[in-house]
Amino acid sequence: MTQAASARDRVRLGRSVAARLAATVNADAAFLAGSSVVGLSSATSDIDIYLVRSSAREERRQMFADTVRVDVQHLSPDTLESLVDRVLGTGLRADHTGETLSEREVALAVRLWTGDIVTDSGTLAALRQRLAEQPLRLSRLVMNSWILTAFFAAEDCLGLRASDSPVDLDPAALVGRRALVCAGKALAAACGELYFGEKWVWRQLARGGPEGFPFAEFQRLLREDPLAADPQAGLTALMSFAQTCLIATATLGWQDVDVSRWPAWLEGSGPLRRAPGFFPRAYDDMVTLVQPGGRHFRLPPHTALVWGLCHGRAERAVTEAALELSKESPVFAGLTEQRCRSVITELRDAGLLTESDGPRGERGRT
Repeated sequence: MTQAASARDRVRLGRSVAARLAATVNADAAFLAGSSVVGLSSATSDIDIYLVRSSAREERRQMFADTVRVDVQHLSPDTLESLVDRVLGTGLRADHTGETLSEREVALAVRLWTGDIVTDSGTLAALRQRLAEQPLRLSRLVMNSWILTAFFAAEDCLGLRASDSPVDLDPAALVGRRALVCAGKALAAACGELYFGEKWVWRQLARGGPEGFPFAEFQRLLREDPLAADPQAGLTALMSFAQTCLIATATLGWQDVDVSRWPAWLEGSGPLRRAPGFFPRAYDDMVTLVQPGGRHFRLPPHTALVWGLCHGRAERAVTEAALELSKESPVFAGLTEQRCRSVITELRDAGLLTESDGPRGERGRT
């Protein structure tokens, strides 16, 4: 039996079990969620069943249907209604004002959005309609979750690689890889692949990632030992690619622009380069660049876009790419040729750009 067929069989079995359980407890609605539902499952993946009813005591239990593990969760409609209210009402601002959602809450909202409805009195359809009216709200929450996780992993990597102890290079490589995995998850979310679960990043990028994304390079960096030859160069390569995935997400993805429009995945041989060690955070009002344990810059989205495009490119190439992307979103519309030159000067003066005659280590050319 093929993996695809097994996934279909698990979903079919899950629907049957969900329908029986919903009838037994007189549920208002029931839906399936999990990796099998969104086409990301393995041979041992389980099925999650959510039973929604007003009189529910919220609880979770596990059972088996044939050889498939089934997680059954009882939720009240009020819980889901409140969750959707918070998803749609949560703003992500650089001053961190307002309410925040936990990763677990965001993951449940994704499951509601992507789940397979088995039975419904109208509650689930109404909630999903509300999410559909503002889809960028949920997408930004997922992107934000992975951007933040990638940042903390990158912070750990940079701290460990600066250690005087050689044994700290091993954990530096571990968290460096995780930083790139989570940056890949942020990028996948920018492409509509919202399902949580780090292990699925390869399949999500392969099936739904940006056109032109160097997937083979992503695989290579995560497969090869970054410490094998030159540990510092190997760790720098992980951080550089993670930085690229994150800035593409924090600019184009955040503004609902097709991330396939990103022109500079691999570092070129031109002189302008983003300063290493800075990682972006995206907010509704701006993009911040944070150097772990160091400086913190707040940038308008169009300035952050120009910074991101400085990836081993000449000033003319950066300006041309920025002018093309300025047509894609109103927040980038102010980028004229003169403004691009001014932004590059400002970024250089702030120490956010470096200039070099050649690429760092082995890099592809843009």
